[in-house]
Amino acid sequence: GNQQTFPTKRGLLKVVSADLCSLPAYPVTRMLRTVAAGLVLLAASADAFQTTSLLPSSSAHRSSVASRRGVCMQAATGVADTKAELLSILKETGLGKGEESEEQAKRIDELVSKLADAGTKFDPKVADGEWALVLSRNSKGSPKLQKASNKVEQVGTSFANFDVSKGEFYNIAELFGGKGKLQATVAYGEVEGKSGKRISCDIVDASIKLWKLPTLPLPLRAKGGWLDFLYLDEDMRVTKGNRGGLFFHVRPDKLSEVYGK
Repeated sequence: GNQQTFPTKRGLLKVVSADLCSLPAYPVTRMLRTVAAGLVLLAASADAFQTTSLLPSSSAHRSSVASRRGVCMQAATGVADTKAELLSILKETGLGKGEESEEQAKRIDELVSKLADAGTKFDPKVADGEWALVLSRNSKGSPKLQKASNKVEQVGTSFANFDVSKGEFYNIAELFGGKGKLQATVAYGEVEGKSGKRISCDIVDASIKLWKLPTLPLPLRAKGGWLDFLYLDEDMRVTKGNRGGLFFHVRPDKLSEVYGK
């Protein structure tokens, strides 16, 4: 038969930027769609505590403390309610669910804005570990293939896992029911002057493994990217990439609680 050669970097990028809707619906093409969508998901973390020997015991002081506690409790309740509503919408519009309606899209924007107002930033200790992608929302400038990836990928098949001890995170896309895996290694660093919310992102390695075949390196490298942490806590993170895309991740054990995965 015809000899098939491994694509060059330029050829690979052409495949990634192709419009999925223009490809014929043959079995091999459907496989390439899945691989390409996975590639997109690849191309796609203390102040001193001081005490005083004597504390005021006046009723005014107690009232002030109670007031501050009340504000903190209200803020925590507000964040919890916002997260719960956001997750309920993502359950209907996440990976494999298709595009959200105009009303849902507007509400997601409002909820993300509320979470961003909570003032969280990148914290390596909180970011460390495994994160499952539940939705990738794209800007107008995102590649066409990326805009189609939500329909191809399924919740629980794409991850972005941080290893803060190495200063890296790993974008992983499982393919063909777990029989294949695409992975990109991203080196990151905290960026000064961005309120602690931004990390730089350079893709330094990428590979693909299918079935029992040897792992193949991919000529996918990129420098100069960044990621803004709009919200981060122990079980949810919302980030925005340098091309304008929004990415919603939860801890894998949260998938069972919310999505029945």
